[in-house]
Amino acid sequence: MSLQPTQNATSQISIKDFSNVKLYVIISSGLTRKPVLETLKEVIQGGADAIQLREKSLSDNNLIPIAEKFKEITSQAKTLFILNDRADIAKMVDADGLHIGQSDIAVPMAREIIGNNKILGVSTHNIFQAKKAQLEGATYISAGPIFYTTTKDYEQPVGLDYLKQVKKEINIPFVAIGAINLENINDVLNAGATCIAICSSIICSNNIIETARTFKTLLTTYHGTIY
Repeated sequence: MSLQPTQNATSQISIKDFSNVKLYVIISSGLTRKPVLETLKEVIQGGADAIQLREKSLSDNNLIPIAEKFKEITSQAKTLFILNDRADIAKMVDADGLHIGQSDIAVPMAREIIGNNKILGVSTHNIFQAKKAQLEGATYISAGPIFYTTTKDYEQPVGLDYLKQVKKEINIPFVAIGAINLENINDVLNAGATCIAICSSIICSNNIIETARTFKTLLTTYHGTIY
């Protein structure tokens, strides 16, 4: 299969907006110990650069008002707000971006719905998917799961080697994802990641703010291989 760039190339505005993201936090009401909006505010206080709202099971009537509040709160904090899966609702609430998986809406269709000035992220699990997403106009890709995770149903983690491959072969920003925690983050950084997506390790923490700050500090002070 030949991969050719689509006409709807990702706008430079959205790439610029995302290129400085280091701490990317995924929030799901099914995992949080606190009310979802309280969790959001604490994650922001902890220094998150981008926040994804991931709610696969909520009805539209429940999801839309939550997404609207996420947009309001993140806008005030100047934090990027990315909605998972739902391009229609992302457009409705004027989210900063959309994140889609391999089984969700196709990249060109998602781009057509949300527009060229919005961030579009795509989950990838191998280099073919990564290159395809890049050529179709994704702003960034997520690469993972790096380690085994119970947050999503994957057969096998892709491991650190995939991160190294993405670092060499992909030109758009990438986000390392999949059971990254304070014990293994240095391995992820050593593999070339500069942005990590965290879910449970932060939103299930007893102290969300301090845990997020610890991750953010590690990301912003990393200067090379740690042994």
